[in-house]
Amino acid sequence: MTALTDVPLNVLDLAWRGFGQTNADAVAGSIALAQHAEPLGYGRYWFAEHHGMPGIASSSPAILIGAVAAATQTMRVGSGGVMLPNHAPLVVAEQFGTLRALYGDRIDLGIGRAPGTDGVTAFALRRTQEGLDASAFPRELMDLIGFFHGMSPNNPMAQLLAVPGLGDAPEIWLLGSSGFSAELAGTLGLPFAFAHHFSGDNTERALEIYRDSFREGGFLEAPHSMIAVTVITDASADVVRREMLPGAISFIRMRQGQKPSPVSIDEALAYSFSPLEEEFIAHRNARQAVGTPDQVRAQLESLLASTGVDELMVQPAGATLENRKRSLEIVRSLQG
Repeated sequence: MTALTDVPLNVLDLAWRGFGQTNADAVAGSIALAQHAEPLGYGRYWFAEHHGMPGIASSSPAILIGAVAAATQTMRVGSGGVMLPNHAPLVVAEQFGTLRALYGDRIDLGIGRAPGTDGVTAFALRRTQEGLDASAFPRELMDLIGFFHGMSPNNPMAQLLAVPGLGDAPEIWLLGSSGFSAELAGTLGLPFAFAHHFSGDNTERALEIYRDSFREGGFLEAPHSMIAVTVITDASADVVRREMLPGAISFIRMRQGQKPSPVSIDEALAYSFSPLEEEFIAHRNARQAVGTPDQVRAQLESLLASTGVDELMVQPAGATLENRKRSLEIVRSLQG
């Protein structure tokens, strides 16, 4: 069983844009958070790809990865993930091959199957329906891997050369929030990261599928897994609620089909939650790491015990950069 005291810690960043902030503020905050995380001992710093969300500025992980890699020294930097349906595999290979050429063996390429946005935006990104269907994902994933490691001669893409790309392979992870990606990661012998931070009900089952389907001879000799967990913490329970509520309201509105602008702390504190909304927030937070340090310790230890993952990725989601920094400090201090 993985223990909190010695599990490798990593960070997932969405480049949050808070109320009253510009996109420049958001990305500057991400660089500052990464520079704060590195001396604390966090090993990986990943950016999630989202589009068309006013409160999230991480639409271009490759660009943010380059900025953070240039502003840090040793920490691995990567995507959590690049949503492959939005991109031609050759473009992704060239981008991450270039990052690998620039920053050496510090680059991770986490790959996701969902578009990370609505269908209209996904079509605008790809400009074609080809590749947007989930059934195309395994083939496009193999094309992407082939651009880095060499294509099968039977692949129609074998005549193409990714430069940079071939010979400049990042560390590749498969991301998922379902059994489909878990099984595919296992079959290919890839490391697998589960998006527990937004899909916490099926985590253990997906990891079981991953381990059961794992085949040696791919990239790994044994399964290697990680989960991402939302973290908002402070010594004061009142501060935790204050930092948590703006994001909770935004998430409720997204579930209602909106694309909400950032919510201020004052608006959040004055908001009248319905009993159903309060129940929704409580259910969502129950298996995350939201609370005082002692509560967060218990939540993380429980998750590590039930999942047995090899690494832990925390997604600091407080409303302020100060709290996101403090949350990273507290989680790291829980390791003793």
